[in-house]
Amino acid sequence: MKFLLCVLVAVVGFKFANSVSVEKDLTLTFREKQSLDKFRDRVKSLLKEDNQKTDIYLIRWLRAKNFNIDDAENMLKENLKWRKENNIDTIHLENFDDMEKDYHATIDTYDLEGRPVGVIDINTWDIRAAVIQGRGQRLLRWLDRLMENITDQVFERQAKGMNVTQWKVLINTDGFNLVTHGCPLCIPVWIQFIQSLENHYAGWMDEMIAIDAPSAVQVILEILRPFLSKSTRDALHIFSPNRTKWMAYLDERISRDERRPLYGGTKPPVVY
Repeated sequence: MKFLLCVLVAVVGFKFANSVSVEKDLTLTFREKQSLDKFRDRVKSLLKEDNQKTDIYLIRWLRAKNFNIDDAENMLKENLKWRKENNIDTIHLENFDDMEKDYHATIDTYDLEGRPVGVIDINTWDIRAAVIQGRGQRLLRWLDRLMENITDQVFERQAKGMNVTQWKVLINTDGFNLVTHGCPLCIPVWIQFIQSLENHYAGWMDEMIAIDAPSAVQVILEILRPFLSKSTRDALHIFSPNRTKWMAYLDERISRDERRPLYGGTKPPVVY
């Protein structure tokens, strides 16, 4: 027996290109629903924000811990502690002009199902320089801010009645190399980013699509593999510089007028 989470309302006339992942995200077995109810009773006194009290928020922690309620409770508590200690609730008010200029990223793209898409032009990201200049932690906070902002967009879309439960990441990895992106000094930055994704935004990412990937991307992925959960590994889709293949894949998920020219689309490029 299955229960659709009642937190979201179906939008009449909204046509999904592929609603499988949305349906999966919103569907629980009878036993999972019982676990969710028990989990909510345990943690409800800890939750201050309305979006934290929704089923779709709470189920993230249970799924991350295979519905072990004790482990999920501990994970949620650690996340709330991290948010308080790092002022995550007000991170959107901080000035990141320096990061926006040197580490290009946008969150104004949406896929065919209405999910927000974080887009990263990795060729502009000199991670080695950030570490050498003492800005490694600054870069990680910039990444946390991007994940926080795009997660907020999901909540905003849910408030409008849209069946949106996750976000995507789209990366152009042309120019990715083992000097500026995958150097020994860079690896701890990648590991800390993955740990933040897994510990604080578990289950929010539907897909991470990398296009024009050189062999160096696979080298770094092998290093990071021990830190990736199964759900994150399953969400990774890496495409070589074969434009025909990645264009076909993107066209099925994100319209061309939502994509900028670097990603085979017609949306005007951002001027930094």
